[in-house]
Amino acid sequence: MLPALLLSACRKDEPEIDFGPDGGFQYRTRQNIPGPGDATDWTADGPWNSKEKGLFSSLNLSLDEAQQSRTWYSSVYPNPSEAADGFTFMTSVSSNNPAPAGSRKAYVIVDRRYNVLQRGDINATTHEDVVFGPNSLPAGSLYRLYYVCYVPGQRVYFRSHGDIKVE
Repeated sequence: MLPALLLSACRKDEPEIDFGPDGGFQYRTRQNIPGPGDATDWTADGPWNSKEKGLFSSLNLSLDEAQQSRTWYSSVYPNPSEAADGFTFMTSVSSNNPAPAGSRKAYVIVDRRYNVLQRGDINATTHEDVVFGPNSLPAGSLYRLYYVCYVPGQRVYFRSHGDIKVE
């Protein structure tokens, strides 16, 4: 009985993600048309906590630089998604405010306790879709996709997150 109590006490001290208002995610149709939801998703984030910064520590870049927020656009659709169907992480770049040459987008999908479930790095100078196939994430939960747009060896230009509901 004592080990179980100790384990449950430790789990309460672990930080958990606050997914925010309006169900905690931004609704999107299969055609990527937005609906109601959490307005804090897919926009420039304020300062990140140490757990969030640690997700991108391998970049060896500061995550505290001023952001260039009118260049990159991202979303996940459909949202919510059926586990058996999967979802798409769509990324695009503004033609009016182009990305710096050599830009990359690193992304990490975590559960509510910041456990990494998926990780990737893609080109961030053009439109890119990353398709997550059937059962990429377990059903019945919310997940957070963090991403940063950066130029390797130079700086991070943008950081954000979006939440994904898998049913």
